[in-house]
Amino acid sequence: MKKVRLSRHGGVSVKGFTGMRIIHRYLLGEYLLQFLFCTAGFLVLLVGNFLFEISDFLVDKRASLTVICLLVYYQIPYLLMDVFPAAVLFGVFLSLGRLAQDREVDALRTAGWSYPALIAPLLGVTFFLCIGAFYFNDRVVPAANFRYEKEIRKIVYKDFIPFIQENVVFKGPDGRFFYLRRVNEQDQRVEGVLIYQNDGWRFPRLITAEQGQIEEQYWHLREGSYYELDEQGSIATVATFQELVEDVGEDLSFFLGQSKGVDEMSRAELKQNMVLFAKSGLSIASFAVNYHLKVALPFAGLILAFLGLPFATLIPKKGRAVGLAISLLLIMVYFFTTVLFRELGVSGLVAPFWAAWLPNLFFLLFGLVLLFSVVK
Repeated sequence: MKKVRLSRHGGVSVKGFTGMRIIHRYLLGEYLLQFLFCTAGFLVLLVGNFLFEISDFLVDKRASLTVICLLVYYQIPYLLMDVFPAAVLFGVFLSLGRLAQDREVDALRTAGWSYPALIAPLLGVTFFLCIGAFYFNDRVVPAANFRYEKEIRKIVYKDFIPFIQENVVFKGPDGRFFYLRRVNEQDQRVEGVLIYQNDGWRFPRLITAEQGQIEEQYWHLREGSYYELDEQGSIATVATFQELVEDVGEDLSFFLGQSKGVDEMSRAELKQNMVLFAKSGLSIASFAVNYHLKVALPFAGLILAFLGLPFATLIPKKGRAVGLAISLLLIMVYFFTTVLFRELGVSGLVAPFWAAWLPNLFFLLFGLVLLFSVVK
């Protein structure tokens, strides 16, 4: 290992820059190795837990090995996003923590290395990992979730007792878009209905209803309103109704097979539905919270890296087991806080943006305070 040699003017010499590159490659190699190892380990555990949770359904339906492998394949992207923040935190703990326990970090700082200079490349690589996780979460995960739900409906839940879905969105025939707050397939009932029609008329139309009953392709909607929009998209005409029969052109089961929940949409799709449903006066909290979470969750890895760095430096001196226990505790607290604020946002008690980002901001602030104490 090369030491940093200072010039007479206090600058780092060319030899020092070479040593810096060597040290950074060494640190990044340790970090990425532990990150990949933790990702694989956590993924295996979550896949095992997933199979355990659906084992009763698989046994009841006598699912073949091909079906099981297909369900696991479609579920892996979703599980990877659950694993990612934990893998980053544990990667930081296990890599930098080992160096701290072996006094290598102390040796480097004694040789003239500043702590920010040591960790900057690690944070930079984590930032790019988070960017990749964002695109993965926005493109791959929704598509995989959609295919997984289709397989569940077709194979696992076929002929199963009451199947209820919430926040269902789909595109119907003749340029119509549908939003259903709640669907009970067994009773053929729908609640919180919004139908956006743009089927050749000069201006679009909206139909909203509190509830409805399905009879094949005919929807008997009750307690609703009928809106006609002008060329600016503003409401020009409003008419209320107690009951309206709408011919949707297909049976309900067709739409359920093509529908998308919020976890099956990209940010662009969520934004499109938010704009559409806002015009009808319906709550868009569920869409808005998930829209912001599409960014907040992937960048949780960088937030937890800021939190893990000071702990990785301070805790290993008391034993690696203590560090791992604290890492596990931090992950549990983070996910609990994220789920709590997500529910608060969906229920309207917290603004959607803050429901998605407050856990990240809290842990970032906590991590920066600890990191500042280490740098001092």
